[in-house]
Amino acid sequence: MSEYKILKIAEDFYSIEQDFVRCFLLVGEKEGLLVDTGLGGNLKEYVEEITKLPIKVIFTHADGDHEGAAGQFEKCLMHPSEFDYYKSKNAGAVEMDPIWEGDTIDLGNYCLEVILIPGHTPGSIALLEREKRFLIGGDSIQTGSIFMFGNGRNFDAFRASMMKLQGLRECFDIVFASHGELTVKPDIVEQLFVVAGKVMKRKVEGKPQILHNRTVNCYELDGVSFFAE
Repeated sequence: MSEYKILKIAEDFYSIEQDFVRCFLLVGEKEGLLVDTGLGGNLKEYVEEITKLPIKVIFTHADGDHEGAAGQFEKCLMHPSEFDYYKSKNAGAVEMDPIWEGDTIDLGNYCLEVILIPGHTPGSIALLEREKRFLIGGDSIQTGSIFMFGNGRNFDAFRASMMKLQGLRECFDIVFASHGELTVKPDIVEQLFVVAGKVMKRKVEGKPQILHNRTVNCYELDGVSFFAE
């Protein structure tokens, strides 16, 4: 497990990368908001190098590479559809407060709206900043391969979520991703919708790979890809 690398994206907005995953920190007027906590390690120490304000954590979903350092923080938010999944993997699971579709987190200089986008996991969320016109998309919107195998993954729900985000297309100019390239253009949402549909109809050839001790197929087309069975 590597150390974290901090990149300043904009005023009071940071990407914190660790190996193949990244989380985001927004420093508000009275508190900071940390989006995901990576694989583990001393994340709190890195956050405190940026700000001494109290930190609230919101999780885009409960995959292990996003909640590894959850126990270092007191205030944690997650969509309730992820609660059972999170607890099933963590004997010492920290207490999570529910976050809901349409909730907003107002930091003063940033205001983030919760958008529920199930598919990658049942309670996956995106965070929309309407005034500054960006979206934090978690694992659901990225150039890296999106995991769509195992319990809770659902292509029908994923496509419905991408359709939902297309309806918000005029609200954001850039997407910040948890894997792959840091930023992607909003047009990728439509690409993901279309390619996911082709994967479901077996119109994309899958290439077998071993992931997490199981054989899955990598479906790649038009710059996006999925791992699925």
